[in-house]
Amino acid sequence: MSYPLTRNATAPRRLTDVLPQLTTPNVRLTGYAAALATVLIWSCYFLSLRFGALSPLGTFELTLFRFAVPGLILLPCFIHRRRQILAVHPLWLSGILVGAGLPFFLLSAHAMGLAPVVQGSTLIPGTAPLFVTALAVMIFRQPLTRSRLAGLASVVAGILCMLAATGMDIGGAVFQGQLMFLLCSLCWALFTLSVRQSGLAPLETAAVLTVPSGVLLILYGLASGNGIDLGTVPAREWLLQLVVQGVAVGLGAGFLYGYAIRALGAEVTSAIGSLTPVCATLLAMVFLHESVELITLLGLSLVTLGVIAASGLIRSCKQPDRTAHDIPNKPE
Repeated sequence: MSYPLTRNATAPRRLTDVLPQLTTPNVRLTGYAAALATVLIWSCYFLSLRFGALSPLGTFELTLFRFAVPGLILLPCFIHRRRQILAVHPLWLSGILVGAGLPFFLLSAHAMGLAPVVQGSTLIPGTAPLFVTALAVMIFRQPLTRSRLAGLASVVAGILCMLAATGMDIGGAVFQGQLMFLLCSLCWALFTLSVRQSGLAPLETAAVLTVPSGVLLILYGLASGNGIDLGTVPAREWLLQLVVQGVAVGLGAGFLYGYAIRALGAEVTSAIGSLTPVCATLLAMVFLHESVELITLLGLSLVTLGVIAASGLIRSCKQPDRTAHDIPNKPE
């Protein structure tokens, strides 16, 4: 018997009650595939940032591509399912909009102007599992197993190794950018947990994230007269960024990440997401012929081993009939 990834029939009575998950081994396997596909999309996105593919376009154009394009595509879904969306507690809707919407995007864009992009691609997805687990333990009273704790410690050690390879400047604008990256990571953790608690289907989550943000951007552009000038940018470059930002990241990654959370849980999905800097480094090695230092290889190994331990992948293979691991308490 299979259980669709739709809203649970029994909604939590309290904000700190965790929605129960009903998933089969096949659904969990699909969830792992969705999480890994999200990692691949994020890696390509950060890699394009790293090598200056986005430089000809301004922040407003990129933000419009990121939210208005998928928002327009998902507008019919948003209107059709508005009752289900409005039934969600405003706290979780706010967490989705703030955690991965305009505030997150603008903060990360500003931080990338202060610190190297490679550090942003390492810090934001790499430290998000720490914030997710901390919030889950402190607010939702979820248990912290030894395997997950050891896995997260390994991820942290690996992230530090990778940052050491790129250089850490304690003080000045670069340090401010690094702190902003950590704040972005906290925002992403809030988004991850809000998606889980909302009970929204993946497509509904993507619609909530993009439609309101896209509307705000369009209204701002009309009110301020801040139009889009693509005449000075080669068509190949802005079309590429429209596809990357709007379709791949805004629509594809948004849907896949929401699906993974519904299938695997917030903590497992965020742990797999920390593979992003690993994947980005490997892609740079293969397609851009970058050399990798020994300390970077050590960091890649530590992050990979940490994700395996923190995600409970080995335990899931041994016990395929169990539900997700981040559901310690059911609604009373």
